[in-house]
Amino acid sequence: MRDKILILGAAGFIGTNLTLRLCREQKKLVLFEQKGAQYQEIVLGSAKAGNIEFAEGAFTEYKSGDWLEQLPCLKEIDTVYHLISTTCPTNSNRNMAVEMEENLIATIRFLDACVSAGIPKVVFLSSGGTVYGKKHTGLCREEEEAFPITVYGMQKLSIEKALYLYRQMYGMDYRIIRLANPYGPYQKPNGIQGAVTTFTWRAIHKEPIQVYGDGSVVRDYIYIDDAIDGIVRIAECQGKHRLYNLGSGRGHSIKEVIEMIAEVLGELPKVRYQAGRPVDVPVNVLDISRFEQDFGKLKAIELKEGICRLVEFYQSL
Repeated sequence: MRDKILILGAAGFIGTNLTLRLCREQKKLVLFEQKGAQYQEIVLGSAKAGNIEFAEGAFTEYKSGDWLEQLPCLKEIDTVYHLISTTCPTNSNRNMAVEMEENLIATIRFLDACVSAGIPKVVFLSSGGTVYGKKHTGLCREEEEAFPITVYGMQKLSIEKALYLYRQMYGMDYRIIRLANPYGPYQKPNGIQGAVTTFTWRAIHKEPIQVYGDGSVVRDYIYIDDAIDGIVRIAECQGKHRLYNLGSGRGHSIKEVIEMIAEVLGELPKVRYQAGRPVDVPVNVLDISRFEQDFGKLKAIELKEGICRLVEFYQSL
């Protein structure tokens, strides 16, 4: 009986929040992570209800046949959420061959295992922030050609094409979500991703904020609750398309983010400006009209309100 959901990369920021959402809906989950990954206490607490199985393995090393041997529950999986990436935009472009091997080739091997196990659907978290590239200075639309400027964006786009091919060859259903910049609870505040979360954390702790460039870079930020709601709606509902942008549909500059944090905290954070980075696209805002046409209006939490919620979360720890 296929009644389980597999989450690849379940201990990460998005994986944690997706797990909590699906737990509330009493879904049966298999959480997959690399050996030694640490889950949030709230996830471990939810596991006591009995609907969660934990699985450890080497996503980047498994061959197609290894998956069925190491994870026999694949034959019970109805839907896979593929959240794994071994790099992010800021540390991409260092070794193209390794990055493609660890992400694109590893995903292809996993998809082969999905075909063998008869898994009906794969939901892939792509990147709305990197696949479009520099040629898009306004709203980025799904039907426009993509020109990524990082290997991270290229491997995401390549996996999208692989999913299309697997549907043509094997009839595998899939959904691709080009996600904007999510922020919120359980994101690493000291990591190399997540400007809103990192800036807010550092401002709370009176630590200087590091900005690359002059602060004019514009991004589309989406609160994690809105992101998870959109992801689940795309995965579970029958939309007209298999590829969707998911963001707030609004852009804010880095300077605006810092100003909002200052308003919420009532204090201007210390800011250190450094030279801009070649991996940073000047403007990236997602057109979410396709999503809203198929699934209804996305009433996204305003950025300032999201920052308020994030501050409240940190203060409750």
